[in-house]
Amino acid sequence: MPHIIVYCPRLTREKKAACVSALTEAFERSTGLGGDILTIHIEEHSYNNIAVGGRLLTETYPELAEKERLFERDNP
Repeated sequence: MPHIIVYCPRLTREKKAACVSALTEAFERSTGLGGDILTIHIEEHSYNNIAVGGRLLTETYPELAEKERLFERDNP
């Protein structure tokens, strides 16, 4: 069974739905197979769990640190 894994920052439910819909449509168009056989797994990660060049993204990009702070405040 085909399987797509999406690694991404935290997304709203609406953005997840849009993402899986677009991926399913692209899969169907490119393979000619039905989307009903496709499994999509979304792996969400905090920006505090991603580093590039030895620095956390929240250390490098203040706007991402603010997004994390707001998410953690709203989702205790």
